[in-house]
Amino acid sequence: MKMTPARRIVAWFLAAIVSGAILLALPISSRGDSISLVDSLFTASSAVCVTGLTVLNTGTDFSLFGQIVIMILIQLGGLGLMVFSTLFFKAMGSRLSLGSRMTLSETFAADGGIQIRTILKATFLLTSIVEAIGAVILFIPFSAKLGPLKGAYFAIFHSVSAFCNAGFSLPEGGFSEYQNSVTALLGVAMLVIIGGIGFSVASELGTRFKNSAQRTPLTLQTKIALNTTIILLIAGTAAYFLLERNNAFSAYSTPMKIVQSFFQSVTSRTAGFDAVNQTGFSNVSLLVTIFLMIIGASPGSTGGGIKTTSFAIILAAIISRVRGGSGVNIYKRTVGQDSVVKAVSIFVLAAMIIFAATLALMIVESHFLPHTIGKDTALDYFFEVVSAFGTVGLSLGITPSFHIPGKLILIFVMFTGRVGLLTIAYIIARPEGTDKIIYSEENVMIG
Repeated sequence: MKMTPARRIVAWFLAAIVSGAILLALPISSRGDSISLVDSLFTASSAVCVTGLTVLNTGTDFSLFGQIVIMILIQLGGLGLMVFSTLFFKAMGSRLSLGSRMTLSETFAADGGIQIRTILKATFLLTSIVEAIGAVILFIPFSAKLGPLKGAYFAIFHSVSAFCNAGFSLPEGGFSEYQNSVTALLGVAMLVIIGGIGFSVASELGTRFKNSAQRTPLTLQTKIALNTTIILLIAGTAAYFLLERNNAFSAYSTPMKIVQSFFQSVTSRTAGFDAVNQTGFSNVSLLVTIFLMIIGASPGSTGGGIKTTSFAIILAAIISRVRGGSGVNIYKRTVGQDSVVKAVSIFVLAAMIIFAATLALMIVESHFLPHTIGKDTALDYFFEVVSAFGTVGLSLGITPSFHIPGKLILIFVMFTGRVGLLTIAYIIARPEGTDKIIYSEENVMIG
């Protein structure tokens, strides 16, 4: 079988997950009894897929060795294993193969005109600088509570976890232990936003800032990703504030309610840190969270979901159709038909996977616990599946109680959401050009 770029991406992610699962299953990785292979596989998948869904407590069930393994897996998954492989081959003096260049293009670029050296430099420079700054900021609240040494370790771990949009947290009570720390909340939010904006967007913004004298226009990709992110952050903050100011956020002052609403809007899209327990939110707010989790981050970022650009293109296509337009226009540019088809395909495929996984999860769990499955819990299972697909990690607390088949279903959903729907589609699709027959066109009644 030919090793296409899409298959390479999948193979490397699978290799990282399996390797991580083996390491986490070792006795040295746990504080007490050895962790089962299924739970190790689930944790490794969640770390590499930068999801954050857990069946065990990261800070209490895993030893220092196990926590470091998880942090490394998060970093590998967030940046993309091909970047590390590329650097390894360069260090060994090998030339970069055409296949590797194509893999990097599919992972990080909107088109094939990618400058490998530039994107590698930008990726690692951005990661190093942002995670270092994030660790310094988070050191303030962590050291105040844990002391300088442990505080530094917690700051580094959470900086990596936040930038990679992973959502893994070391405190026994999760990030809720720091729900009153503005520094911790805004520091994590900053890391999540930068990590979720996309490497190509961040690189373009950095180049524009560096060459401020030469004001070149931003690409359509960057404009869509930036503006959609800003709109979603503002709309999400407003929605959570209006819906939860007298409910989940009732104990806070008005300024802290705004901070909590903003943090929830940020973390719901792909990060998974929960400063307030998700079970305290109303069903309406949970639906808002589900909506944000489905959209996710921007292309080429550390996050999952259908991506901000896909959402914007689909919305623009609907508006264009309603107005009777013939094409999809955004910011005085016409979006290519291929991009529109891909965006719609991603959304439809995502909806199918989420629906099928939710149904399968409820059927599987009802086999073990028939009395717990009913109409009042359907939203809970739907929430967990969407969180897994969007590689978010927010949970209503039912994932640890899932049985082996249920955990395997979520592993598949996390993997699909992280590797990318288009990558999966490329794998199962026939080679381009195998069917060159064009038949006569005929319209079909819709609606």
